[in-house]
Amino acid sequence: MIKHSIKDDTLLIAINKKDFSYRIPVKKIGNSIDWIVGEKSKKGIVIKNVSTWTLQLFTKKVTEEKYIKQFISIIQEISTDNSIDWESTLFAVEVQNKYNWMISSNKESSEKLSEKEIISNLIEKYKITSTI
Repeated sequence: MIKHSIKDDTLLIAINKKDFSYRIPVKKIGNSIDWIVGEKSKKGIVIKNVSTWTLQLFTKKVTEEKYIKQFISIIQEISTDNSIDWESTLFAVEVQNKYNWMISSNKESSEKLSEKEIISNLIEKYKITSTI
């Protein structure tokens, strides 16, 4: 379970028995961005209007969906007027984590995939239409 509190306009969150503890400015908790999956200097997949903090916190390492959903509830509780697309946010976490796994696996593979091939595989698997 995610424990959270607010102190000095900062959201403090932590997950027991996990190396997970963050401080987030309350005024920024409801921020959204257009997330790009892939190397930033190359073509990638764009997922629009997603939670900045959800993506930053839950795509470093794959985490359980229950923690993501708890974090989303915390954001919705604190930032009631946010315009984040939560369905897109969950989708972005899934796609980014799959991308991260593919990149990691590719480093150890004898047959290397290019960045373009990895992105193409994700586009096909998830039937994505928005790319740059």
